Amino acid sequence: MRVLTKHRIVRNLIIGCASMLMGLVIIGFTGPVIAAGDSFALLRPLAGILLLPCAAILLCMRARYVALSAIAVAVLAIGSIATSYAAPSGDCNGACLTLYQKNLMSQAWPRYPLADDIIESNAEIVTLQEVSSHNRKFMKNMFEHYPAKSICEFRPEQNVAILTTLPIVEGSEFCLEGYGLVGVQVKTPGGGLVWVVSVHLNWPFPYDQSKQSQVIADRIKELDGPVLIAGDFNMVPWGQSVQRIAAAADNQSFGTNLNTHNLGSWQIPLPIDILLFPKGTTGTVELRPFMGSDHLGKLARIRFE
Repeated sequence: MRVLTKHRIVRNLIIGCASMLMGLVIIGFTGPVIAAGDSFALLRPLAGILLLPCAAILLCMRARYVALSAIAVAVLAIGSIATSYAAPSGDCNGACLTLYQKNLMSQAWPRYPLADDIIESNAEIVTLQEVSSHNRKFMKNMFEHYPAKSICEFRPEQNVAILTTLPIVEGSEFCLEGYGLVGVQVKTPGGGLVWVVSVHLNWPFPYDQSKQSQVIADRIKELDGPVLIAGDFNMVPWGQSVQRIAAAADNQSFGTNLNTHNLGSWQIPLPIDILLFPKGTTGTVELRPFMGSDHLGKLARIRFE
């Protein structure tokens, strides 16, 4: 009798854990209608993986219905993010355009090696977040290296910016002050025109990321032509805020979305520094060191139609 009781307790505990994990996954898909859903989307990979051993144990304990439900939800969770971890092609198929994405961290050290790393990357386009007077002072050589600069006020001492060596289309620069968005249209070496957008989103619910992302998406929808979007989204690529902005430009996440924030880990990765490029873009992405920031940089060499 005692053995049966222990078996029943363990069985109920595993069923409870599996039910909780399935609930987290399902709530994480509600981002399009409930802002809080995106906060739970952060846990989707971990919840999906943990459901698999739960299902295996439940099968052994003859709780087949719950086990099969757990497997189905795990497949849904893992399958929904699988494409976010697919590596891009390893060839630009011709001349590459180079973009360096970095959240500078407004009050961070060291500054000089990071400025040198960006300059030495030969990036024609640099998208930045948390641009502060501190950074402008101690990264002066980088700001002077790029002849064209577009800087837009976001939070105090945390502005968004675009630096470029490419010619800017006159009158194309725009800024959504207070919304973490700056954009400009440039002429590529091949003679084409492309919009470049730097984004910095607030944290998700209970903060106002959902509303902010909608305002940004509405502005991006107005742009005519291809758009390169890069920034610190404070959200994973499969989150609704990111998907909303990507859809506005008909773009998709580019590159293997590995952890880019120092608070992330293999258990709960935070691939929140994201590149959203036109569909069909080819090229490579490499992570650059923290260099005093709490975010890794991303260096992309790309070609798009």
